[in-house]
Amino acid sequence: MKKLIIIGGGLGGLSTGIYAQLNGFDTTIFEKNPVPGGLAACWKRGDYLIDGGIHFLSGYKPGLSLYNVFKEVGAHKAECVDIETYARYVDEKSGIVIDISADLDKFQADLLSLFPEDKKKINHFIKATRGLSKTDISEFGFKEPLELMRTRDWIKEYWQNRKALKYFMGKSMKPVREYVKDIHNPLFRDLLLYMFLPSVPIVFLWMVLSFVSQKQMGVLKRGSLDFAKKLEERYLELGGKIEYKSQVKDILVEADTAVGISIEDGIVHNADFVISAIDGRTVIYEMLNGNYTNDKINEIYSKWKTVDPFVSVSLGVNMEFKDEVWMTLFKTTDPVIVAEEENDTVMIRFFNYSPYFAPEGKTVIQVDFETEWEYWFVLSKDKKKYNQVKKELAESTIEWLEKRYPGIKDKIEVTDIATPYTYWRYTLNEKGSYMGFLPTADAFTSNVEKRLPGLSNFYMSGQWSMPMGGVQPVIYSGKHVIQLLCHDEGKKFSTNKKG
Repeated sequence: MKKLIIIGGGLGGLSTGIYAQLNGFDTTIFEKNPVPGGLAACWKRGDYLIDGGIHFLSGYKPGLSLYNVFKEVGAHKAECVDIETYARYVDEKSGIVIDISADLDKFQADLLSLFPEDKKKINHFIKATRGLSKTDISEFGFKEPLELMRTRDWIKEYWQNRKALKYFMGKSMKPVREYVKDIHNPLFRDLLLYMFLPSVPIVFLWMVLSFVSQKQMGVLKRGSLDFAKKLEERYLELGGKIEYKSQVKDILVEADTAVGISIEDGIVHNADFVISAIDGRTVIYEMLNGNYTNDKINEIYSKWKTVDPFVSVSLGVNMEFKDEVWMTLFKTTDPVIVAEEENDTVMIRFFNYSPYFAPEGKTVIQVDFETEWEYWFVLSKDKKKYNQVKKELAESTIEWLEKRYPGIKDKIEVTDIATPYTYWRYTLNEKGSYMGFLPTADAFTSNVEKRLPGLSNFYMSGQWSMPMGGVQPVIYSGKHVIQLLCHDEGKKFSTNKKG
């Protein structure tokens, strides 16, 4: 049985390990932290559970083909709560409140009532969302790695998804910021811009809302770490091994072949294959000294942007917020100063949908601000100033909340601030990014190679091996890598345990 080392115990590393075990490899995962999950992280603060990881999940129950992959890795065992409302959007200047409802008829009627001058655009947006909701696109482009797809595979893939293809062509691939340019009402324009990320193709919003309308999008009842532990359980059941608190220092290479790793304490571990499921730049340009690249890889890491990180202020509050939807987006008239800049968009997550985040009668509230990596990285070098800025941000956020939820200030029992530097320190992800490369239209239709030129017996999985991050692509990345490995070894890939 050939030995395989996996660097990183996040969702990508765990998925890789599961499919490797299913295909007869002897695997060990080396993870720098004491728990699995990577970015799918939770931590306790007193009686409160703070979730800094997965915001929402799709395809977690029967009805979509993605569910079969979730079953293969054990993720289907994680309990989810269906999202009835994707988000509530509040424009404080006008006083208008809009619920982005799972009921597309209601959402359409609300939009037409508020923005009659944009009837044509509204109808186009909802029609496309309805069209995608009638198809199963959850596995479109993910069934197997692009490196292995032949012409007949593409023909079959396109034929199976022919009803949805028109939504992935032409103007449908416009970034949201381009799609909204001809919208008349600025409030409707902002609603679409802040629904996810302005740089993603508009089809991405249609996909998200199509999942919501199918009741195939939800939030994790027990948090992100529980989701990761479901994959860990599956991996261990299959005979995999995990070495926690084991940070990999170097990838060992002999005659342009990966032969093992060394960890921080100097111990060497040899293997027949090495798979990295951690930050791509660190692996390619530091551990491997940039010796195994090409023009495409260099262009990706020099020109592709990463998703901007968040700074999160989480509060344990001795109050209930039963009437709040799980996520509210504010376009505020009272900007909060974040990283020395005014921030007029505020996202609040209310963890009021499950009893596992706070004691009865209490709630975790998380306020997220999109921010700049460089500011926090430079600031972190002066710990006293870094902590002072975090304290001031918490105070200003609480004051902002008090104006909107009177009485909250005196009910706060726990305060926690996670900056981009926090996430970088925990995961070593480039620029503290929570979702890898920015999913622009160009990235959306590109392929990131999972093998490096000139280096044998080495592969990459995880979010940096995909053109976009998120739970589903990361889990598929592990499957793709083992499909590639089996192909290279002349083995038939299987999703059933080899005896």
